[in-house]
Amino acid sequence: MDELELLENIQQKEKELLNLNIEYEKVKEEKEKKVLKNKGFERTLFLLNQEFESSSSRTPQYLKAHRYFKKDFIDVLKPFCKDILIHKPNHFDITGFFELNDGRIYYFSIGDLRWDKTFLIRTAKDFKDYTGGSNNYIDLNNNFVENLLKYIK
Repeated sequence: MDELELLENIQQKEKELLNLNIEYEKVKEEKEKKVLKNKGFERTLFLLNQEFESSSSRTPQYLKAHRYFKKDFIDVLKPFCKDILIHKPNHFDITGFFELNDGRIYYFSIGDLRWDKTFLIRTAKDFKDYTGGSNNYIDLNNNFVENLLKYIK
């Protein structure tokens, strides 16, 4: 093969790759639409466990994940809590506090979603106590809600 044939072959493969990427993005979008039609924390887990685009500013993807987390997390905790505070979107993290009906207060944090998919939880004295008790971690997997409820009971 001469140089010209190689270049033509490269260009053809680049077009094929571009078409495959377009097709892949369509499949991902369809899957997301299907998952987001459901109610419950499964849709939030789907969004949180995606690969996040790195950026120096908040992305639409992060803002969507934060919005769904806030709604679904409140829905999970509402029967057990008298107060729930989820901080406004920051920079790829999600943090907040909640107070159970019996008065126990917890701080929680999900670190930078681009690299850290861990849910940290610890006791707190009040809604300004960012240093509270010992750190504990709950995996953001399909058992998250069950494990969270076990932890706070």
